[in-house]
Amino acid sequence: MKNATQLSLLSLLVLPFTACQSSGYMSSVALTGAESRQHVVEAISEGVSEQQVAEDEFEAAGRILASIQTASEAEASKLYSEYLDQIDRCARHVERFDEQISVLQAGASNLFVDWEAELEQFTSEAIREQSSRRLDAARSGFALLHEELMGVHGQMAASLSTHKDYALYFNHNLAGSSRELLGQENSRFMATMATMNEDCKVVESDARTFNERLAGPLEPSAKVERPGEEDPAQ
Repeated sequence: MKNATQLSLLSLLVLPFTACQSSGYMSSVALTGAESRQHVVEAISEGVSEQQVAEDEFEAAGRILASIQTASEAEASKLYSEYLDQIDRCARHVERFDEQISVLQAGASNLFVDWEAELEQFTSEAIREQSSRRLDAARSGFALLHEELMGVHGQMAASLSTHKDYALYFNHNLAGSSRELLGQENSRFMATMATMNEDCKVVESDARTFNERLAGPLEPSAKVERPGEEDPAQ
């Protein structure tokens, strides 16, 4: 009976300790930043994809526009109907691109809030400082990328307006002689589209670089040494 009582008391003492162990040491530490970071990486990739699709649609619209101006009057009338449909496709994809930029902006805002909160949980000033510097770099990099994305979106919106002007003009001026009067406007529009295409390439490159830095490991120069660990370079 005495042994049974001792075993019961021992089990009561062990249970609370086991419960504490099962909750985990890190259970009280907020580690939401990694999830937020991955969301931003994915949102950037999706934003670039939307940009590429919209760019392709504008290139298709440009090809139809050029064809209208060199086709016979009968063929031009048929192409004009296709042109109107293509402009609508461009508009839809520009809207989707804009929506994805908004998703990306919200995701980045959440990431930086989570990251800032994590800084308060460090006990090591040196490690906190390393993380803080990376946060500042991420903010600066994202601000530049967001500005570039908005710039391309603005160019696409302006191109839509120009396509609308062409559509309005062709509605009453599909005769060959009328189409020939657009040479100067064509040159300006082609130059504008070329600039937009170049800016799209810049966004793609900068987005890829930003994602690699945000999602990848620390650079060797940013390594934090453990106590007692010697630098191999020394």
